[in-house]
Amino acid sequence: MSAERRMVSTSVRRVVLLALALARPASAQDFDLPAPAWPMSPVAAWFERALPPAVAAAVAEAGVIRWHGLDALATRAIAAGAGWRALRVGLGLSQTGEPDVGWTALASVAGAVVPRGGASLRAVSRRDRTSPFGFDARGAAVGVEVGGGAWIETAERVHVWASAVQMWTHGAAPPLARPLEIGGAADLGGVTFWLSRSGVTGAARGGRAAGLGTTAGPLDVWLSAHDQPLRGGLGVAARVRGLRVAAQIDSHPVLGETARLSLGAGGGR
Repeated sequence: MSAERRMVSTSVRRVVLLALALARPASAQDFDLPAPAWPMSPVAAWFERALPPAVAAAVAEAGVIRWHGLDALATRAIAAGAGWRALRVGLGLSQTGEPDVGWTALASVAGAVVPRGGASLRAVSRRDRTSPFGFDARGAAVGVEVGGGAWIETAERVHVWASAVQMWTHGAAPPLARPLEIGGAADLGGVTFWLSRSGVTGAARGGRAAGLGTTAGPLDVWLSAHDQPLRGGLGVAARVRGLRVAAQIDSHPVLGETARLSLGAGGGR
């Protein structure tokens, strides 16, 4: 086999692996750093689901996601945000995959929070990585998506949310279809329980998820379960002097485990 044909074959295999590894119903992708679905993460929930943080404290977080045990599909992300009174704004940058099959994403979020609720807009621009960085590549495919999300406190210790981050798209199609997600969470006195449902393209019914989380001193621990296919996850985060270190492992019956690791500063509790 010639060198050119071997290169084409390798690229095709990588594209297939990328499509399989990211084929998760209604899944996050560019800033899916370790965090429970609720309480809201000032990075994962905000930059991926457009749910703004309740506190105005500045936050910065960087992390790596190793999709299904494949180094060639790693996502590297960094994001920062801050608030002033009711306003919230943030910027994030991430890269997924190798230069020949991956992409670079630039995200911006802006929203407002009141005592019993909040809403945010989210815009993400992606560009194929035909060069190591991505945004310096000439002729690379570019796509844009814009959407939003909101959450409210419906009763004491009970919250509901809705997230639709792809209400408008333009250019190259996003790597994943992100339909409307709705969910709710209840604080049961030391334990938080949450449920969510999202539409799944081509499926007869929507994807469902559930989870439990608790806090013990400086540690946060959470468990999650998803269907289509049935799978689970375990996450833990520790806070020390304003720093947050978090890790999460998600299983998959076919594609293997996805590992997330992040380091953050600020953002309150």
